[in-house]
Amino acid sequence: MLTRTCALLAVGVVGAAVLVAGCSKGDAEPAPANLDKLAAENEQLRKQVDELGQEVDRLRKQAEGTNLQVAQIEKALAKAEEDLRSRLEEMVAQERAGGRRPAVHVRPRLEPRFVEKPFMGFDAQDLLPDVAAHLKLTAKTGVLVTDVRPGSPAAVAGVAKNDVIQALDDHEIKDFKDLKEAFAGKKPGDEIVVTVMRGDKKLVLKVKLGTKKVRIG
Repeated sequence: MLTRTCALLAVGVVGAAVLVAGCSKGDAEPAPANLDKLAAENEQLRKQVDELGQEVDRLRKQAEGTNLQVAQIEKALAKAEEDLRSRLEEMVAQERAGGRRPAVHVRPRLEPRFVEKPFMGFDAQDLLPDVAAHLKLTAKTGVLVTDVRPGSPAAVAGVAKNDVIQALDDHEIKDFKDLKEAFAGKKPGDEIVVTVMRGDKKLVLKVKLGTKKVRIG
């Protein structure tokens, strides 16, 4: 009976050993996959270490540059402090010796001065024959209006580009010199009569002179 029991125990032990051996073999099969995963993680960690090393180098260089700037600023401040101390010592020495520094004459700053002058608000030139022919103008003499400023007294009165001014009040206008002479003595707010030729039409326009400030000093 004892021998049979021992035999059965022996058979059970052998079966358990086979079962354990089978389980161990099944668990060991995924080992190559685990090694690949560990290798990939190791490579990723290595890259992260390299990146961290590069960042540390960049921060170190930046810190070195900042230290250089601080050193330069400290040097400049030290120089300024030395200059100031030297000037103070010089002033104290002069005061003790009863000396006086030469007076510095500062020219007073003059405020700009303006005068009010009349204006009509257009640009003009002598009417030249070739220009008159090019623009197909019937007028042969006078002053050609080359530009009129928007909103100016001339624009409000109806003066237009390419008009030919032939009279200002009762003054005949043959050239720009006549226009200047006729305009002399006018004041802001005066109303003048301007006679112009626009193509083949004669127009009489009333212009109320505006005011512009002219700097004289």
